[in-house]
Amino acid sequence: MGKVEDLIEAYGRQVSLPWEEMLSEQEKIWFCVYEPMYERRIQARLEEFKIKTVNACHTWVHYDISGDFESWLIENEYHEDYFKNPSDLEYDLPDYISYMVDILSKKLEETDSNTVTAITGIGTLFGIVRASTIIDKLIRQTKVHGRLLFFFPGDRDGRKYRLLKARDGWNYLATPIEVEE
Repeated sequence: MGKVEDLIEAYGRQVSLPWEEMLSEQEKIWFCVYEPMYERRIQARLEEFKIKTVNACHTWVHYDISGDFESWLIENEYHEDYFKNPSDLEYDLPDYISYMVDILSKKLEETDSNTVTAITGIGTLFGIVRASTIIDKLIRQTKVHGRLLFFFPGDRDGRKYRLLKARDGWNYLATPIEVEE
């Protein structure tokens, strides 16, 4: 089997385990960690992750954040100014972070304790904001009822995750799902 198939199988094993309810919000987060070069293959095979979820008697909800920055930016009254001087954008990035947290919070509020909420497109945050900032703020203000799954193109060293293998990582209590070497 290839790396993507192995990752789907690893996810299937994880989602089939009994779910402990008395976990912190951080511990209800799963990171499906894979090499960035597999991003498009993972996207193309999301349905297989959904099938594994449904076969384990759980509900699957998917949300792709890939176009959310553009949607937020075009609605911003200063968007044309940002194209002329992109460095000015940094002053509005806290608003973008709040925008993302609000969107993801609404998705989580629509779920129950039997739902896997799968988030794709996290790599599109690279160079704009830190994924860790959005995730940390999200779990501080929103209850994770079931499991929150981030498809994470990057790597992991212990509890330290690095998006796209490029930034200094951050420590996280999330459950990693990855291909065993």
